[in-house]
Amino acid sequence: MKYFWLTVFCALSAGVILSPAFPLTALALLLLLFRKKSLTFFAIFLFLGSFLATVHRISGTHEVVGYAKIERSSYVIATNVKIFSNGEWKGLLHNLKLYSKEVHAGESSYAVGKIEFHFAYPPLTMKPTFGVGTEFGNRGFEKVHSKLVEFKRKIIEFFQINAPDYSELFSTLVFSDPSFDASQAEKVRKSGLAHLFAVSGLHVGIVYTLFDVLISLFSHSLFVRRPLSVLFTLVFATMTGPSPSALRAALMLVVWNFFKLIDYPIEPLNLLGFVATLNLLFEPFILLSPSFLMSYCAAATLVGMQEHLKTFRGIVANLLISLFAFLGVAPFLSLFSTMNLLAPLISVPAVLLATPLLWASVLSMFLFAMNLQSAAAILIRGATPLAWAMQKLIDLSSYFLNLSGNFLAYSLSSALLLFLLWHFGHSPKNFTS
Repeated sequence: MKYFWLTVFCALSAGVILSPAFPLTALALLLLLFRKKSLTFFAIFLFLGSFLATVHRISGTHEVVGYAKIERSSYVIATNVKIFSNGEWKGLLHNLKLYSKEVHAGESSYAVGKIEFHFAYPPLTMKPTFGVGTEFGNRGFEKVHSKLVEFKRKIIEFFQINAPDYSELFSTLVFSDPSFDASQAEKVRKSGLAHLFAVSGLHVGIVYTLFDVLISLFSHSLFVRRPLSVLFTLVFATMTGPSPSALRAALMLVVWNFFKLIDYPIEPLNLLGFVATLNLLFEPFILLSPSFLMSYCAAATLVGMQEHLKTFRGIVANLLISLFAFLGVAPFLSLFSTMNLLAPLISVPAVLLATPLLWASVLSMFLFAMNLQSAAAILIRGATPLAWAMQKLIDLSSYFLNLSGNFLAYSLSSALLLFLLWHFGHSPKNFTS
């Protein structure tokens, strides 16, 4: 099958969505096992998706330990979660949303309280009666991640000192750190530029390009440039949490460069399916995260249109990329937010501003890490005129027409996206051959 991994991802996704009716779907799937091979594969992985989403649906009062990976204003998302049951610690497949002011990103946590299960991401939530976090229990990757989180906090403080008027803009652009106050967050949402402040494939691609150019000044060998560029980009993505969108882009970058280095052809849509499958195997309910859905749909739309985009250059190509990415996320914007219909047009100058802002921020981070704080401060202060221009663009575009989301808008935008993909040669039969 040409699109094996894409088929696996779709099957796992269907399994997660149908998991509340798992016993019935398991019986129905038996009918598909005796049909064509593609349906057999689909049935097997649909069953697996339902099974993974069904296990460890716990509730009740428990002691839990875990590692706080992502921090938001009122909660942290903990991974590697374990509960104390029958005299021993048992690992859970799912992540836990822990509502605690005492636990911060980069810390190992211990909490006692009532766990509730929700058909959402994360599926497990707890408002603990007691909770505490510490960095002393970190091991392996958690210890590395903790150090990166600590460095991220120093960089945010560095932005606050050297660009006080635009420190929130820099922090949110670079790290997806929710630093905006309510008024600024509302402006960003209405402007149609919120995607620039959620680290995604755009940010990862810009940062990867920067490292590739810098490393090429010292070595032209692809076997040196690409692995090092990927490594530094992974470090950047990890500092964002990583968020689902940043993780998707970073994993695609790793796999894509690996196959390029060994000169092995790979279908981009199949690569996208492979990376998405890895995400679901680690946490099935991440499928219900808006960030995950919008990231993968935007990427799939752009990958599906890449052959047609190659015929365009310059500003026309940038406008079409922005338009197709917007169409990819439009169904979810119509459900979870509002849609600025001029967003594809506004995104072109916004990306042109965001690119040097990201470059300046990442270079200043590198200089800061090398103990060259004065040079880093000069660089970030020099980028403030671009930050001013970005803020003015946000202010201006927030006055444009916004459409409120509803089910009708979701249906129409979904139908338009499917028609577009079908029109350009991506009919369902192509993915089962």
